[in-house]
Amino acid sequence: MKSLSLIRQFLRRNIKAIIGYILFCIAAFVLFFIILFPREEIRERIIYEIEKSTSTEIRTASDKWLFPVGLKFTGMELRNRGAINNPILARIDRFEIDIPFGSIASFSPVSNIAAALYGGTVNGTLTMRSDNRILKADWANIDVTRIERLKSVPVTIEGKVSGDLVIRLAANKPEGQIRILVKDGKFGKLKVMGFTLPDIPLDELNGTVDIKDNTLSLKELRFKNSDIKGSIKGDIKLASGSEPGNLDLAIRFSVGEKMKVQYQGILSFISQTKDREGYYTLHIKGDTKKPTVGI
Repeated sequence: MKSLSLIRQFLRRNIKAIIGYILFCIAAFVLFFIILFPREEIRERIIYEIEKSTSTEIRTASDKWLFPVGLKFTGMELRNRGAINNPILARIDRFEIDIPFGSIASFSPVSNIAAALYGGTVNGTLTMRSDNRILKADWANIDVTRIERLKSVPVTIEGKVSGDLVIRLAANKPEGQIRILVKDGKFGKLKVMGFTLPDIPLDELNGTVDIKDNTLSLKELRFKNSDIKGSIKGDIKLASGSEPGNLDLAIRFSVGEKMKVQYQGILSFISQTKDREGYYTLHIKGDTKKPTVGI
Protein backbone atom coordinates (compact mmCIF):
# COMPACT_ATOMS: atom_id res chain seq x y z
CA MET A 1 0.00 0.00 0.00
CA LYS A 2 2.83 2.35 0.90
CA SER A 3 4.44 1.77 -2.51
CA LEU A 4 1.17 2.60 -4.31
CA SER A 5 0.91 5.82 -2.34
CA LEU A 6 4.45 6.79 -3.34
CA ILE A 7 3.68 6.06 -7.02
CA ARG A 8 0.57 8.28 -6.85
CA GLN A 9 2.56 11.11 -5.27
CA PHE A 10 5.25 10.76 -7.95
CA LEU A 11 2.66 10.89 -10.73
CA ARG A 12 0.93 13.95 -9.28
CA ARG A 13 4.22 15.83 -8.91
CA ASN A 14 5.51 14.91 -12.36
CA ILE A 15 2.32 14.64 -14.46
CA LYS A 16 3.24 17.55 -16.75
CA ALA A 17 6.69 16.14 -17.42
CA ILE A 18 5.28 12.67 -18.11
CA ILE A 19 2.68 14.01 -20.55
CA GLY A 20 5.31 16.15 -22.25
CA TYR A 21 7.61 13.14 -22.61
CA ILE A 22 4.82 11.03 -24.12
CA LEU A 23 3.91 13.79 -26.58
CA PHE A 24 7.58 14.18 -27.48
CA CYS A 25 7.88 10.44 -28.19
CA ILE A 26 4.75 10.48 -30.37
CA ALA A 27 5.96 13.55 -32.28
CA ALA A 28 9.41 12.00 -32.75
CA PHE A 29 7.86 8.75 -34.02
CA VAL A 30 5.65 10.60 -36.51
CA LEU A 31 8.56 12.80 -37.65
CA PHE A 32 10.92 9.89 -38.23
CA PHE A 33 8.11 7.89 -39.84
CA ILE A 34 7.57 10.71 -42.36
CA ILE A 35 11.29 11.32 -42.92
CA LEU A 36 12.26 7.67 -43.28
CA PHE A 37 9.13 6.52 -45.09
CA PRO A 38 10.21 4.84 -48.38
CA ARG A 39 8.27 7.19 -50.66
CA GLU A 40 10.18 6.50 -53.86
CA GLU A 41 10.04 2.75 -53.38
CA ILE A 42 6.28 2.88 -52.82
CA ARG A 43 5.79 5.17 -55.84
CA GLU A 44 7.70 2.77 -58.06
CA ARG A 45 5.82 -0.17 -56.58
CA ILE A 46 2.43 1.39 -57.29
CA ILE A 47 3.33 2.11 -60.91
CA TYR A 48 4.82 -1.37 -61.28
CA GLU A 49 1.67 -3.02 -59.92
CA ILE A 50 -0.61 -1.04 -62.26
CA GLU A 51 1.62 -1.75 -65.26
CA LYS A 52 1.81 -5.43 -64.38
CA SER A 53 -1.93 -5.76 -63.85
CA THR A 54 -2.91 -3.93 -67.05
CA SER A 55 0.01 -4.94 -69.32
CA THR A 56 0.65 -1.28 -70.06
CA GLU A 57 3.40 1.28 -69.84
CA ILE A 58 2.68 4.27 -67.59
CA ARG A 59 3.94 7.81 -68.05
CA THR A 60 3.18 10.70 -65.70
CA ALA A 61 3.67 14.46 -66.01
CA SER A 62 4.29 14.89 -62.28
CA ASP A 63 3.70 13.32 -58.89
CA LYS A 64 3.80 14.46 -55.27
CA TRP A 65 3.26 13.04 -51.82
CA LEU A 66 0.08 13.73 -49.87
CA PHE A 67 0.15 13.92 -46.06
CA PRO A 68 0.35 11.60 -44.25
CA VAL A 69 0.77 8.66 -46.63
CA GLY A 70 -0.47 9.13 -50.15
CA LEU A 71 0.48 9.90 -53.73
CA LYS A 72 -1.00 12.21 -56.35
CA PHE A 73 -0.19 11.72 -60.04
CA THR A 74 -1.10 14.24 -62.73
CA GLY A 75 -1.06 13.81 -66.48
CA MET A 76 -0.99 10.02 -66.32
CA GLU A 77 -0.96 8.12 -69.62
CA LEU A 78 -1.39 4.36 -70.09
CA ARG A 79 0.18 3.13 -73.31
CA ASN A 80 0.05 -0.21 -75.09
CA ARG A 81 3.31 -1.92 -74.23
CA GLY A 82 5.08 -3.41 -77.22
CA ALA A 83 2.56 -2.18 -79.81
CA ILE A 84 3.56 -0.26 -82.94
CA ASN A 85 3.81 3.50 -82.23
CA ASN A 86 3.02 2.76 -78.56
CA PRO A 87 -0.54 4.17 -78.76
CA ILE A 88 -2.30 5.77 -75.78
CA LEU A 89 -4.92 3.56 -74.19
CA ALA A 90 -6.13 6.00 -71.55
CA ARG A 91 -5.44 9.45 -70.12
CA ILE A 92 -6.02 10.27 -66.46
CA ASP A 93 -5.86 13.95 -65.51
CA ARG A 94 -5.45 13.23 -61.81
CA PHE A 95 -4.95 10.00 -59.88
CA GLU A 96 -4.69 9.92 -56.08
CA ILE A 97 -3.99 6.93 -53.87
CA ASP A 98 -4.24 7.16 -50.09
CA ILE A 99 -2.95 4.45 -47.75
CA PRO A 100 -4.77 4.68 -44.38
CA PHE A 101 -2.68 4.26 -41.22
CA GLY A 102 -5.01 1.44 -40.21
CA SER A 103 -4.14 -0.42 -43.40
CA ILE A 104 -0.42 -0.01 -42.70
CA ALA A 105 -0.72 -1.05 -39.04
CA SER A 106 -2.76 -4.14 -39.90
CA PHE A 107 -0.59 -5.04 -42.91
CA SER A 108 -3.77 -5.03 -45.01
CA PRO A 109 -2.81 -3.52 -48.39
CA VAL A 110 -6.11 -1.74 -49.07
CA SER A 111 -5.89 1.82 -50.42
CA ASN A 112 -8.42 4.50 -51.26
CA ILE A 113 -8.27 5.85 -54.81
CA ALA A 114 -9.72 8.90 -56.54
CA ALA A 115 -9.30 10.05 -60.12
CA ALA A 116 -10.44 12.67 -62.60
CA LEU A 117 -10.58 11.62 -66.26
CA TYR A 118 -12.52 12.45 -69.40
CA GLY A 119 -14.55 15.09 -67.59
CA GLY A 120 -15.76 12.65 -64.92
CA THR A 121 -14.70 11.24 -61.57
CA VAL A 122 -13.80 7.83 -60.13
CA ASN A 123 -13.70 6.81 -56.45
CA GLY A 124 -13.00 3.40 -54.97
CA THR A 125 -10.63 1.04 -53.21
CA LEU A 126 -7.67 -0.97 -54.45
CA THR A 127 -6.36 -4.15 -52.82
CA MET A 128 -2.83 -4.91 -53.98
CA ARG A 129 -2.03 -8.40 -52.72
CA SER A 130 0.43 -10.18 -54.99
CA ASP A 131 -1.97 -13.03 -55.74
CA ASN A 132 -5.27 -11.21 -55.54
CA ARG A 133 -5.57 -7.61 -56.71
CA ILE A 134 -9.11 -6.26 -56.46
CA LEU A 135 -10.41 -2.93 -57.73
CA LYS A 136 -13.81 -1.64 -56.63
CA ALA A 137 -14.93 1.72 -57.95
CA ASP A 138 -17.84 3.99 -58.79
CA TRP A 139 -17.60 6.55 -61.56
CA ALA A 140 -19.78 9.37 -62.85
CA ASN A 141 -20.12 11.54 -65.97
CA ILE A 142 -17.31 10.05 -68.06
CA ASP A 143 -17.45 11.62 -71.54
CA VAL A 144 -17.19 8.67 -73.94
CA THR A 145 -16.26 10.89 -76.89
CA ARG A 146 -12.88 11.54 -75.21
CA ILE A 147 -11.95 7.88 -74.64
CA GLU A 148 -9.03 6.95 -76.91
CA ARG A 149 -9.97 3.33 -77.52
CA LEU A 150 -13.42 4.32 -78.79
CA LYS A 151 -12.02 6.81 -81.28
CA SER A 152 -10.78 3.98 -83.51
CA VAL A 153 -14.25 2.40 -83.72
CA PRO A 154 -15.93 3.39 -87.02
CA VAL A 155 -19.11 4.45 -85.19
CA THR A 156 -19.64 7.75 -83.39
CA ILE A 157 -20.63 7.19 -79.77
CA GLU A 158 -21.63 10.11 -77.56
CA GLY A 159 -22.91 10.45 -74.00
CA LYS A 160 -21.96 10.62 -70.34
CA VAL A 161 -21.50 7.26 -68.63
CA SER A 162 -21.79 6.44 -64.94
CA GLY A 163 -21.66 3.13 -63.11
CA ASP A 164 -19.57 0.86 -60.93
CA LEU A 165 -17.20 -2.06 -61.28
CA VAL A 166 -15.55 -4.88 -59.39
CA ILE A 167 -12.47 -6.35 -61.07
CA ARG A 168 -10.17 -9.06 -59.78
CA LEU A 169 -6.67 -9.30 -61.26
CA ALA A 170 -5.35 -12.80 -60.68
CA ALA A 171 -2.25 -13.92 -62.60
CA ASN A 172 -2.44 -10.56 -64.43
CA LYS A 173 -5.74 -11.54 -66.05
CA PRO A 174 -8.72 -9.26 -65.31
CA GLU A 175 -12.02 -10.79 -64.33
CA GLY A 176 -15.11 -9.06 -63.03
CA GLN A 177 -18.16 -7.04 -63.95
CA ILE A 178 -19.04 -3.48 -64.92
CA ARG A 179 -22.47 -1.89 -64.63
CA ILE A 180 -23.05 1.13 -66.87
CA LEU A 181 -25.64 3.84 -67.38
CA VAL A 182 -25.42 6.26 -70.31
CA LYS A 183 -27.69 9.29 -70.43
CA ASP A 184 -28.45 11.55 -73.42
CA GLY A 185 -26.19 9.66 -75.81
CA LYS A 186 -26.05 9.14 -79.55
CA PHE A 187 -24.92 6.62 -82.18
CA GLY A 188 -23.73 8.09 -85.46
CA LYS A 189 -22.04 7.10 -88.76
CA LEU A 190 -23.30 3.52 -88.46
CA LYS A 191 -23.21 1.80 -91.85
CA VAL A 192 -25.62 -1.00 -92.70
CA MET A 193 -25.24 -2.81 -96.05
CA GLY A 194 -23.48 0.18 -97.56
CA PHE A 195 -25.90 2.79 -96.19
CA THR A 196 -24.88 5.30 -93.51
CA LEU A 197 -27.71 5.67 -91.03
CA PRO A 198 -28.73 9.07 -89.66
CA ASP A 199 -27.67 9.75 -86.07
CA ILE A 200 -29.70 7.78 -83.52
CA PRO A 201 -30.24 9.62 -80.23
CA LEU A 202 -30.39 7.57 -77.02
CA ASP A 203 -32.22 8.76 -73.95
CA GLU A 204 -30.70 5.94 -71.93
CA LEU A 205 -28.49 2.86 -72.24
CA ASN A 206 -27.90 0.58 -69.28
CA GLY A 207 -26.77 -2.94 -68.47
CA THR A 208 -23.83 -5.05 -67.37
CA VAL A 209 -20.56 -6.10 -68.98
CA ASP A 210 -18.60 -9.13 -67.82
CA ILE A 211 -14.80 -9.02 -68.11
CA LYS A 212 -12.61 -12.06 -68.50
CA ASP A 213 -9.03 -11.90 -69.75
CA ASN A 214 -9.18 -9.68 -72.86
CA THR A 215 -12.89 -10.10 -73.63
CA LEU A 216 -15.87 -7.94 -72.74
CA SER A 217 -19.18 -9.81 -72.74
CA LEU A 218 -22.20 -7.53 -73.09
CA LYS A 219 -25.10 -8.94 -71.09
CA GLU A 220 -28.02 -7.35 -72.90
CA LEU A 221 -27.36 -3.65 -72.77
CA ARG A 222 -30.77 -2.03 -73.14
CA PHE A 223 -31.26 1.26 -74.97
CA LYS A 224 -34.22 3.47 -75.79
CA ASN A 225 -35.48 6.83 -76.95
CA SER A 226 -38.91 8.13 -77.86
CA ASP A 227 -39.03 6.13 -81.11
CA ILE A 228 -36.67 3.14 -80.71
CA LYS A 229 -35.88 0.52 -78.11
CA GLY A 230 -33.76 -2.60 -78.05
CA SER A 231 -30.73 -4.39 -76.67
CA ILE A 232 -27.13 -5.25 -77.53
CA LYS A 233 -25.59 -8.64 -76.70
CA GLY A 234 -22.31 -10.30 -77.59
CA ASP A 235 -18.56 -10.18 -77.13
CA ILE A 236 -15.85 -7.61 -77.75
CA LYS A 237 -12.32 -8.96 -77.84
CA LEU A 238 -9.88 -6.12 -77.26
CA ALA A 239 -6.71 -5.77 -79.29
CA SER A 240 -3.69 -7.16 -77.47
CA GLY A 241 -0.12 -6.86 -78.71
CA SER A 242 -0.05 -8.05 -82.33
CA GLU A 243 -3.55 -9.56 -82.13
CA PRO A 244 -6.33 -7.34 -83.53
CA GLY A 245 -9.59 -6.79 -81.73
CA ASN A 246 -12.76 -8.59 -82.75
CA LEU A 247 -16.50 -7.91 -82.51
CA ASP A 248 -19.37 -10.38 -82.37
CA LEU A 249 -22.47 -8.39 -81.42
CA ALA A 250 -26.19 -8.68 -82.04
CA ILE A 251 -28.44 -5.60 -81.94
CA ARG A 252 -32.15 -6.34 -81.54
CA PHE A 253 -34.48 -3.35 -81.86
CA SER A 254 -37.95 -2.11 -82.73
CA VAL A 255 -38.88 1.30 -84.11
CA GLY A 256 -41.87 3.62 -83.91
CA GLU A 257 -43.79 5.20 -86.75
CA LYS A 258 -41.43 8.15 -87.20
CA MET A 259 -38.35 5.95 -87.64
CA LYS A 260 -40.26 3.52 -89.87
CA VAL A 261 -40.68 6.35 -92.34
CA GLN A 262 -37.14 7.70 -91.88
CA TYR A 263 -35.50 4.27 -92.25
CA GLN A 264 -37.96 2.72 -94.68
CA GLY A 265 -35.28 1.76 -97.20
CA ILE A 266 -33.00 0.10 -94.65
CA LEU A 267 -35.86 -1.68 -92.88
CA SER A 268 -36.98 -3.22 -96.16
CA PHE A 269 -33.51 -4.76 -96.60
CA ILE A 270 -33.57 -6.34 -93.15
CA SER A 271 -37.29 -7.18 -93.04
CA GLN A 272 -36.48 -10.90 -93.06
CA THR A 273 -34.98 -10.56 -89.55
CA LYS A 274 -38.21 -9.17 -88.10
CA ASP A 275 -39.63 -11.49 -85.45
CA ARG A 276 -43.15 -11.95 -84.13
CA GLU A 277 -42.70 -9.21 -81.56
CA GLY A 278 -41.75 -6.68 -84.26
CA TYR A 279 -38.02 -6.59 -83.50
CA TYR A 280 -35.28 -6.48 -86.14
CA THR A 281 -31.78 -7.92 -85.61
CA LEU A 282 -28.44 -6.70 -86.92
CA HIS A 283 -25.05 -8.35 -86.42
CA ILE A 284 -21.74 -6.53 -86.08
CA LYS A 285 -18.72 -8.75 -86.62
CA GLY A 286 -15.03 -8.67 -87.44
CA ASP A 287 -12.10 -6.35 -86.75
CA THR A 288 -12.97 -3.56 -84.31
CA LYS A 289 -11.49 -1.01 -86.74
CA LYS A 290 -13.34 -2.34 -89.80
CA PRO A 291 -16.33 -4.38 -88.67
CA THR A 292 -19.08 -5.61 -90.96
CA VAL A 293 -22.72 -4.87 -90.23
CA GLY A 294 -25.32 -7.21 -91.65
CA ILE A 295 -28.27 -9.48 -90.93
